[in-house]
Amino acid sequence: MSAVPQVFLGSEVVEKHLHCASLLSPSLEAALANFSSGAEGGVVQPLRTWCRFLGVMPAYNSKDDALTTKLVTFYEHKKDSSVPSHQATILLFDPRNGSLKAIMDGSVITAKRTAAVSAIATKFLMPADSEVLCILGAGVQAYSHYEVFTEQFSFKEVSQGLHLKGEDLFFSIIFSVTPITNNVYNN
Repeated sequence: MSAVPQVFLGSEVVEKHLHCASLLSPSLEAALANFSSGAEGGVVQPLRTWCRFLGVMPAYNSKDDALTTKLVTFYEHKKDSSVPSHQATILLFDPRNGSLKAIMDGSVITAKRTAAVSAIATKFLMPADSEVLCILGAGVQAYSHYEVFTEQFSFKEVSQGLHLKGEDLFFSIIFSVTPITNNVYNN
């Protein structure tokens, strides 16, 4: 083990340091460019490995000298909905010797990273005259996408839709940026 004590960063600490997803965008844009450059980019990111309820996602970035692994568990908690179905932990290692440097709650990082990468793609692909953002879903990812997209882009309207499986209910919540209004539609 390393002489440096390991650090645990819980979700509250991670949220404090990543209070807005757009803080991640410059670093993620560089990492995506490096990854897309193949071997010259210095990013090694094998495909995810799944073992029943556990996903393992290692990565190494030689340009930033960063070695990490994300562990994700997936369980449907039908009896206890207070526990998220996906829970992530990120391990940060010293790439010189493999010593564990930090253990971080990965749920906040995952939500904000996913939304920030979506915003990067949108920056390059969105037509200039786009006025409406539509978010399908209502979970953690929907909220994090709403947060980063409204930080980085201007929309006249944001709409959110969710279809609940097994029920005869389809509802769409329509947001007008100012003021916010909610409308529920029944089929």
